[in-house]
Amino acid sequence: MILAVDNAVVKRFGRYVLSVVVCLPLVAGCGVIDIMAGRKGYTVPSKAMEPTIMAGRHIMAVLPDDDYAPELGDVVFFRAPESWEMNGVYVSRVIGVPGAAIQCCDDQGRIVLNGRPLEESYIKEPPASRETFGPLTVPAGRVWVQGDNRHMALDSRHHQGADPTIPVSNIVGVADLSTVK
Repeated sequence: MILAVDNAVVKRFGRYVLSVVVCLPLVAGCGVIDIMAGRKGYTVPSKAMEPTIMAGRHIMAVLPDDDYAPELGDVVFFRAPESWEMNGVYVSRVIGVPGAAIQCCDDQGRIVLNGRPLEESYIKEPPASRETFGPLTVPAGRVWVQGDNRHMALDSRHHQGADPTIPVSNIVGVADLSTVK
């Protein structure tokens, strides 16, 4: 049996394959596939999260959905609230979740969270803060954030004249620390 093949069909199929082969790498390089998969890449511009993420490193973040509930220790990318008078996307660690009581510091220089000292093996160097704050309770729908490089980071501690907390809705990504490059 001999199959008849329509040249027009072969040409259309060839153009389709060629367009996929050429376009897919271009689209993937632009991050479109990552965004479709619920992820986005960020390059960390500052030393605020050292030693966890070194300045200039690239990291992938999971895009939060409407049900995202921040957890203590999440490393998040966020838009600074208007009251901070800062523009752009920043990265910090969630230290206080909604309803948490937080203050600085105990007699050993540790953050006190819900009446207990917070053990933070990830900070670059003690004390956990040179600036005192609190006690305060993190409002519903907001988080308290601090960089791991406490002596370099501009985080919740530096915005106490305004509301120092971040609206959860301003969180644009949750870092996947396994992707630090």
